[in-house]
Amino acid sequence: MEPLRQFGASVRVGKTFVGVWISLVAAGLALAFAARGAGPLPGDLALARLIQHPGYDGLASSLIVHADDALWVLSPLVVLVALIGRRWMAALFCALAAAAGKLIPDGIKPLVARPRPSAELVRVLDSSEDYSFPSTTAFFAAVFFGMVAYLVWRERTGRLVAVAATGVSLVMAFGLSRVYAGEHWPTDVLGGWLLGGACLLVLVAAHRLAQAGGPTRRRRPERQ
Repeated sequence: MEPLRQFGASVRVGKTFVGVWISLVAAGLALAFAARGAGPLPGDLALARLIQHPGYDGLASSLIVHADDALWVLSPLVVLVALIGRRWMAALFCALAAAAGKLIPDGIKPLVARPRPSAELVRVLDSSEDYSFPSTTAFFAAVFFGMVAYLVWRERTGRLVAVAATGVSLVMAFGLSRVYAGEHWPTDVLGGWLLGGACLLVLVAAHRLAQAGGPTRRRRPERQ
């Protein structure tokens, strides 16, 4: 009976997993359709101005504006640490998360072709010449920090709350920093989180499959 219970639990988890993935993709695509070639969507302008309202000066403002620079430096360091620790699978999936986090949103942006926020509407502290939706930083942070949090949780299963809270805090901080910098609308960041979350789930599923040894490979019985 125990194998049947385990199988039933796996099926239920799989259905939930697929349902969440479909919801993230559907919401992300709907937002992309609404943002296609558009300026600020309802709520974008008010929320952007609210996030920019503190108006930090000097070092604090500079750190927020250039927060994404730290992201591109941190990701290869994490992969390097995993390699030094001989955690080959973790290094591989962190590298895959980093690659997907950069390439996928850069491929979506020309399809949506949404212009960047203008200086006439918000304070633009950091500008880019490419399109705006989705935020690459938000997408990257969701995929990369999500994968790191998942891998850490696999190693330290008793610290789920702490690991999840840290991962979510980092993802939110990096995403909102792009709105503060005037580089993205809030819906660009939301789109990055939604589509990045969907990408993360695919990588997590691939990691679990790889850890299990593939769909057809059976585990060898342990030696007594």
